[in-house]
Amino acid sequence: MTTGNSKETNERWLARLLGGDFLLWSPNIQAEGFLHWDRIFATRTVRRGARVHVLPSSGRVLDVRFQDQGRDCNTDDLMRDEHLSGLLVLQHGKVLLERYALGLTPAHRWQSSSMVKSIASTLIGAALHDGLIASLDDPMIKYLPDFAGTAYEGVSVKHLLTMTSGINWTEDYEDLLADVAERYIKPIAERRHGYIVAYLKTLQRIEPPGTQFYYNTGDTFLLSLILSRVTGKTVADYCAEKIWGPAGMELDGYFMLESDDGDEVTGSCCGASLRDYGRFGQLMLSDGVTPDGVRILPRGWTAEATAPSAPNFHKDIGSRPRLDTSAFTGYGYLWWVHHPGTFMALGAYGQWIHVEPAQGLVFVMVGAMPREVFMRPDEPASKEKGSQHGGPRRFAFIQAVCRELG
Repeated sequence: MTTGNSKETNERWLARLLGGDFLLWSPNIQAEGFLHWDRIFATRTVRRGARVHVLPSSGRVLDVRFQDQGRDCNTDDLMRDEHLSGLLVLQHGKVLLERYALGLTPAHRWQSSSMVKSIASTLIGAALHDGLIASLDDPMIKYLPDFAGTAYEGVSVKHLLTMTSGINWTEDYEDLLADVAERYIKPIAERRHGYIVAYLKTLQRIEPPGTQFYYNTGDTFLLSLILSRVTGKTVADYCAEKIWGPAGMELDGYFMLESDDGDEVTGSCCGASLRDYGRFGQLMLSDGVTPDGVRILPRGWTAEATAPSAPNFHKDIGSRPRLDTSAFTGYGYLWWVHHPGTFMALGAYGQWIHVEPAQGLVFVMVGAMPREVFMRPDEPASKEKGSQHGGPRRFAFIQAVCRELG
């Protein structure tokens, strides 16, 4: 007979194994894991507010066709080929299109992968607006003095936001010994309190701060520590106060934690509903002004945060592996720039928030895009410049919508 404690121990053991192998998940495990992320990892709830901001229907049916690899495609093709669990298109805050698959419904949440980095950036903007951070040019050790004497001395808050700390960190999702796998994902899965901070303090600098873009998820964990230090609150509570409540989110969200009751992980895998990701995109589209007309970000923050300000964006650091950034023209404060005037929150395995400000459009695509090793030879993504992050057919759909709406 299995006792309650034994059952709980077995569930934690299984969750640790699943979480530690997150980068190896097969498509079936991905879909279930992304839908039930908070059952595998330690999380903290982001409470919704008292009032939900309703996203009204636009009153029109959006049914666009687009070209992909020489063939006509529609929304069904996009959902299937991009392994989407959710697709939402808003224009001026109204719903043009909303689709679900893979078990996701309006009442469920889906993990964000690295889209949460853009939420972390926005919380830094809120703390700046509240006067809790004096300047983005402040050295990070002003807020995290225990990093004095490490390679992070001389790194500013802005350097963390633009991925230009110059710290030696390997972000290669195909290498299970890379820092992002061995020193970040596995300790989080094992709920090893304080491990990430202790490891970051041992790292060396290989470039002067502010001179070279290099994607570094480890650095973004420091934003969690800064936010909790300056606000005197958990990041989840501050997010509820500044984003979830004011934006009128429909469901409670969550942040993943580095350990049981530990610090929020602001670089990976928060959880929210499809519509709530859309509401976040809408908040950025309105430059941090809530549906009730309350400003929660500095005036002009969206333009500043989404400008392609990271230097040497397309330059490799020696022979070190890096993300393929060829589909983008730049990087801002933890936001990607596809082409001038647009901005994106982007997460592995197909998590996108894409904003076209000129037309008032917010696109949300979430899903379980498989790693390349799991792609069938006849899949469209295996024949083009697509990847586990999502492929050009998504941009083809976005462009078709923009043309359709004029």
